[in-house]
Amino acid sequence: MSAAPVGLTGGIGSGKSTVAGMFAELGVPVLDLDRVGHRVLARPAMAERIAAAFGRRMLAADGTVRRDRLARLVFADAQALRRLNAIVHPEIWQQEECWLAAQHAPFALIEASALIESGAVARMDKVIVVLADETVRRRRVQHRGRPDPSLFDAILARQASDEERRAVADYVLDNQGSMANLRRQVVQLHAQLRAQYALDSDQG
Repeated sequence: MSAAPVGLTGGIGSGKSTVAGMFAELGVPVLDLDRVGHRVLARPAMAERIAAAFGRRMLAADGTVRRDRLARLVFADAQALRRLNAIVHPEIWQQEECWLAAQHAPFALIEASALIESGAVARMDKVIVVLADETVRRRRVQHRGRPDPSLFDAILARQASDEERRAVADYVLDNQGSMANLRRQVVQLHAQLRAQYALDSDQG
């Protein structure tokens, strides 16, 4: 029996990857769909499909996808983003399904920055959203060595709003404060999820 998928998402700089790491430390299986997408894009056959759809300028000299160039294109062009999603998402979803089937746990985290935008929310049993104010998120991204404010703004414009995230969230984690405070929230939610899925298992 597959592990129940619990989605984890948040805007750029919200700290969702930090939250995913905390859950992993607590023994929860975590699949990073963004990394799965990177692996899918690394396949030679996928690179050729990307070149056919967007031009060979999206490929480096060695034939691999220029992810930075592709990102700039799709974050500035909604139609291009839809085309890319139609090419890449079916393979990502297939890998997600296989991974879930292999997990020996009552639930597993599916971490994705575009969980809402891609429609993946519909596949999730529960959804966790990590929230932080835009000013906090912008500062974090700059501290990570990504000082280009125009790229941050372009990504922000293509991501769901906090209102949209709250609308689909079963659980909200507030990442405005300290790391210790965030960890306390994660530990509490982990206990809550374990109890919930243990109850579901007993009733099943």
